[in-house]
Amino acid sequence: MQKRSILSCPIEFDRTDFLHLLSLSAGRSIACQNKMGEFVIGDNGWTVDVKNGTMTFGEAVFRSGVLGSESEQSGTWLWSWANTESGLAEIVCAPSRRAKKALPDTPEFQNGKFMLDELHTGHNLAMVSCAVAEKNICYYRCPYSGGAAFVTVEGLPDEVFAALDAQSFVKQYMEIVSCFYCDHRLLAAGFLYQNGTDFTSTPASITAHFPERDVTLLFEPFEGLSRLTDLRL
Repeated sequence: MQKRSILSCPIEFDRTDFLHLLSLSAGRSIACQNKMGEFVIGDNGWTVDVKNGTMTFGEAVFRSGVLGSESEQSGTWLWSWANTESGLAEIVCAPSRRAKKALPDTPEFQNGKFMLDELHTGHNLAMVSCAVAEKNICYYRCPYSGGAAFVTVEGLPDEVFAALDAQSFVKQYMEIVSCFYCDHRLLAAGFLYQNGTDFTSTPASITAHFPERDVTLLFEPFEGLSRLTDLRL
């Protein structure tokens, strides 16, 4: 399906707030990551060729670029565009540069290196990077001694990005809110928008209009965020 960036999601949010961006990104990103695991990775081993910009799972080869890396020693994140000592080619760093350009007012995407914490993890930074991209992409964490590189994976099968129906959406959404720290209303809005599902919203509710049924989610304020209180089919 056609890619929709979270930045055009028709709901009010703060583009300078990383938690807002992550909340909008997480639903669709996690769903696509899961489907990449199901349809592409499976039990296959992986290799990444940074020089030639490819990522391989088993016999399947995909285009790839480097978003950044996390260091276990210093506990920091380093964007590939800021990693001047690596000698990475411009095209290899392109995904991180595109994310930087898309989010000019978001400190996490303008600062080349910063400390990681429970909110700012390599996975969370990669999810937002994929969600603001102009094309359908996923990411993969490539561990190495002392840290890990996060790379984009392009050219994946259409099944990875297929829209979810109402039942699959509800199941995935509830799994995420049960274990992932985010704004539940923004999570629903971003997930539905990137899923290609029309929805209507108020400050306390979102109603998704799936072809087979409507799904209504109700929210309440909680510690500066919105928390899910009920889900009606």
